[in-house]
Amino acid sequence: MSESATELKRKWVAARITGCAQTLAEERGIDGFTMDDVAECAGVSRRTLFNYVRGKLDAVLGVPPEPDPALFSEFLSGGPTGQLGDDVKAIIGALLDSKDTDPGDVERVRRLIASDPRLHKAMHDRFGRVASFFAEAIVAREGQDADPLRGRAVATVTLTLFDLALESFVADPRTSLVDHYMRVFDGAAALFD
Repeated sequence: MSESATELKRKWVAARITGCAQTLAEERGIDGFTMDDVAECAGVSRRTLFNYVRGKLDAVLGVPPEPDPALFSEFLSGGPTGQLGDDVKAIIGALLDSKDTDPGDVERVRRLIASDPRLHKAMHDRFGRVASFFAEAIVAREGQDADPLRGRAVATVTLTLFDLALESFVADPRTSLVDHYMRVFDGAAALFD
């Protein structure tokens, strides 16, 4: 399904805001710029800026990708294959495939997170929210007999595999992020075959 012009513009503006915030954070440190600086750099009004991000930390980390609603609905209904592991792999693969990821951008975000404890905590909190959301989705998918601990375990392992795929992608940008994720996922899954 192709994206509308409005969706494409929204993604472009979000990427511009994030790029500006990251550049300013690299040049001046997180305390060395204001949200007005980000708005000016991105060519948007302050009001528009705050329609995209809540503050500096969100601006630097960027807007997280969201799963395709149709694919997510299919996942909640037990699809696309009916096998939880394969379906987790499919939904994460589609999510990663939907986002143009530049290894230089990934490395820059990693450097910024390492350079400021507030960014590190914000990213940790964001990962925690994603893990909780994903764990709840798995429990909802599994129904009444679902084990919440299993949902949390699957979500936590999935995020850990994603982190390994990011590392691998930065080291070898000739291979796509989604291909790195698939390789890491398959390697982990082989442990349990």
